[in-house]
Amino acid sequence: MAVTALLVATGATALDGTASAEALNLTQYVNPFIGTDDSNSPNPVPGGAGGSTYPGATVPFGMTQFSPDTPTASPSGYRSSDTSIQEFSLTHFNGAGCPNNEDLGILPVTGTLNSSPGTNWTGYAGSYTKADESAAPGYYKNRLNTYGTDVELTATKRTGFMRLSYPNTTSARVLINSSRSATGNRGGSLSISGSQVTGTFTGGGFCGSSKTYPLYYAIQFDRAPSGFGTWLGGTISAGSANVSGVNSGGYLTFDTSGNSLVQLKVGVSFVSVAGAQANLAAESPGFDFAARRAAADTAWNDLLNRVQVTGGAAADLQKFYTALYRVFQNPNVASDVNGQYRGFDQTIRTANHPVYQNYSGWDIYRSWAALIALLAPAEASDIAKSMVLDGQQGGLLPKWSHNSNEHFVMTGDPGPIVVSSMYAFGARGFDTAAALALMDKASNGGTTQGQPIRGRQSGYVSRNYITEDPSDSLEYSASDFAVAQFAKALGDNGKYSTYMTRAQWWRNVFGTESGYVHRRNADGSWPWPLNPASPDGYTEGNAAQYTWMVPYNYQALINLMGGPKTAVQRLDHHFTQLNGGLSLPYFYIGNEPEHGVPWAYHYAAYPQGTSAAVRRVMNESFTTGPGGLPGNDDLGATSAWYVWSALGMYPPTPGADVLALHGPLFPAVTITRPGGTVRINGTGAGQGAQHVQNFSLNGSGTSRSWLRYGDIAGNATLNFTMGASPSAWGTNAADVPPSYNDGFTPPPAAPDLGTNLALGKPASGSAGCNGNEGPAKAFDGSLANNSKWCSLASGTKVLQVDLGSTQNVSSFVLKHAGLGGETTGWNTGAFAIQTSLDGTNWTTAANVSNARSSRTYHPVSQRSARYVRVNVTTPANDGNGAARIYEFEVY
Repeated sequence: MAVTALLVATGATALDGTASAEALNLTQYVNPFIGTDDSNSPNPVPGGAGGSTYPGATVPFGMTQFSPDTPTASPSGYRSSDTSIQEFSLTHFNGAGCPNNEDLGILPVTGTLNSSPGTNWTGYAGSYTKADESAAPGYYKNRLNTYGTDVELTATKRTGFMRLSYPNTTSARVLINSSRSATGNRGGSLSISGSQVTGTFTGGGFCGSSKTYPLYYAIQFDRAPSGFGTWLGGTISAGSANVSGVNSGGYLTFDTSGNSLVQLKVGVSFVSVAGAQANLAAESPGFDFAARRAAADTAWNDLLNRVQVTGGAAADLQKFYTALYRVFQNPNVASDVNGQYRGFDQTIRTANHPVYQNYSGWDIYRSWAALIALLAPAEASDIAKSMVLDGQQGGLLPKWSHNSNEHFVMTGDPGPIVVSSMYAFGARGFDTAAALALMDKASNGGTTQGQPIRGRQSGYVSRNYITEDPSDSLEYSASDFAVAQFAKALGDNGKYSTYMTRAQWWRNVFGTESGYVHRRNADGSWPWPLNPASPDGYTEGNAAQYTWMVPYNYQALINLMGGPKTAVQRLDHHFTQLNGGLSLPYFYIGNEPEHGVPWAYHYAAYPQGTSAAVRRVMNESFTTGPGGLPGNDDLGATSAWYVWSALGMYPPTPGADVLALHGPLFPAVTITRPGGTVRINGTGAGQGAQHVQNFSLNGSGTSRSWLRYGDIAGNATLNFTMGASPSAWGTNAADVPPSYNDGFTPPPAAPDLGTNLALGKPASGSAGCNGNEGPAKAFDGSLANNSKWCSLASGTKVLQVDLGSTQNVSSFVLKHAGLGGETTGWNTGAFAIQTSLDGTNWTTAANVSNARSSRTYHPVSQRSARYVRVNVTTPANDGNGAARIYEFEVY
């Protein structure tokens, strides 16, 4: 397996026609094999167990993705560790979690067809070795050893091109499967006329859906075949030129004894065979494979040059440009060269702009939407236009659509967030009034293709939360926030007020006792205990993970948690692992709900936490191998996260125009946009220098740790000084990014208690549950790595600290099992806090019973004390015999 680079002239034109000076050869850094196998990270999301990317040929937003499909596959059709290829098909998704596409399989073979491909297609798979395989943007090459045949693929926007080099034989054949896709066999048709093959294909079945779509195709060979035939089921019909039905297809035979080369090009359309033929004629005239490959490389190189980075290690360049390449693979152009397309109402329509399809809304709204708008605002505007068309024709903005079919995959109402985020970051060329009307319609009983997207809206409105799934409640509130921001931008203050009020309903699923986003019963009660690591009742996550999904009001969330110090401790604990999966209380970069969580540190005025977490994830969870993605790429969502992270800024608030700053990976970045050039300079940047020392915007220094899109909409220069150690930059309360409290009275800020007098002081007490859970663990200032005192001693369990000298003491904070990610049933049930001047004579400061909160705060009248202890009489509120205290703080 190899990554190939095509050296081309460097005079580049950007996607929207903007010239970019001194274009570099950037496609050389793209490795299409990254993410094509099971993830190297632990606990990858179950769908595909890895990146689910494909290595084949495509161009930016291409209708065709000409790529190999292998036996064990992944949802993309290809698995790097497989050693045989079943076909080369025309359609693929980048990183989806369900089997999809793989429409119109084509396979070169040699020899006699001893069994019908209609019933034994996989029996014709060709073996290969990794040494013979290579790929680059717009190009794929391999050798099928079974048939001694070299295969090369390239693509244009709406066509695929295949170049085959056969051995000397009179039985070189091309098999064309008009029925088989990743989701099963369906009816199709095929007609052979000289050197051209045309027909229809039925795709669909995404994520188990019964919905299908028609695909029309036209295949042109560079010479007439010496023979041909068709098959239907188990019957092969030599000399037959026409076939239709399930398990159908055809073959063409060539004599390569004098000329080993056979070329074919394929045009596809979702409208008609005539549309496929027109696409083929317009985009792929002649049979100059090298020219088509060069054009594909140029298309990618022009796009990649929108972001030029200099400096950095070779592996970092490869990871960055491969991620940027993946960002622009979806959605896909769905309209033909004449503007015709299949609408969301399944009628044929015509548009005067490219029409796009295929949106993984739940995945792409967090990182991808803002990035695509920033880097390609013209294309993002056309994508928004397309989403509005979908809504006008089908009923609502799409949620998870596949070729003009809404599949309602995942939860929430992501369409408004995608559109609002693109608008916030510069995509303005679409009917914004129509978009807002569709957003409003979704939350007022609207349906698309006969079904609501907000299927739990009635309960959400009547109770102001969703009982079945608190993560769904958060998704509705996140969408409401995006609608509010979009309405405000358009001057609709009425809708702004309505939707901001709804956005704050997230508070109704935050359990103040548990300290987590928590399922709530219809009567308002909370099921108890809560296991923060359990995914039961959450969508692809758990309470520990979803608790942070309130990015538009971290101020209120942090206040509810007990203030910035506690929030930082909880974040540190959360980042004990980077890909914790669904059943551990840790960060999960492999799935989208947590993509923005590293930037929660910013809102606690602790940007060094963000910088450290982001760099760890970039280095440990992303690699350059086939297992190099931590989870599904999800149509570019995961790759978009990496791109933002490397640039040194991230949009933490989907639907708003905010960028949190954490500093670039590379010493210099140049972003060329239609409105100007953004230069990001990172003095000292690189591996080992992840912390911002100071920052200036256009020459003006600031300690503020965030920007708005407007700050970089035109020409802008961002100067970072980076270093290996944390600095004071961004650590003042005034430096944090904005939280949005309209429509909501935030809980009061937790009092600033000052210095924890017990931190790091000598500790004693009842014996630990094991050697790593002794008394000192409760005074180390950390929740991370399960740092706690645990004791199974009989009777009253004692935890004591020596403050070192007599101190004035006025409050205590205990952090119980729940904040360590353990079941809240193990939170301490009853205890007494006592103080002493001499360690012998004790005074009770607080007596607590019937407790079950994960964090307890105990203000008392000021007193003098050198020694403080807690006497635990009921270790856990569920009857468990072990006392567990993660932190005992004295102020």
